[in-house]
Amino acid sequence: MRDWGEDNFANEGARAYMALLAAKLVATVNEIAADPERLSLDEDGEGMFMPSVELLALLCERYGVAPPREDVVEQWAERYLAQYDDTIDRFRVSADFKLARRRKIEHTFRWLRQLASTYWD
Repeated sequence: MRDWGEDNFANEGARAYMALLAAKLVATVNEIAADPERLSLDEDGEGMFMPSVELLALLCERYGVAPPREDVVEQWAERYLAQYDDTIDRFRVSADFKLARRRKIEHTFRWLRQLASTYWD
């Protein structure tokens, strides 16, 4: 390895691995977003989709991984928030939870959108 540093990701192999993980997260989000059944909150929406979006934002922020373009993040957000709004009442959650969860989802997408905007501009 010709590029070493003290950080756990300060070498070529580790950075390549991180890029691969980010690509897998993007692929997971795209696959789920394309399938309305999987995007459902009680399917992969809350179990994989939103966690993948947050992990991707974390990798982008902390390690400088290239985020998806801002318009892609916006499409994900629109699709998921529409799904959330259309189906959350089926789960009979409190109004406080419903609002707090929606805000957290919005915050997560806003975070990734901002990273994309900064990176690609």
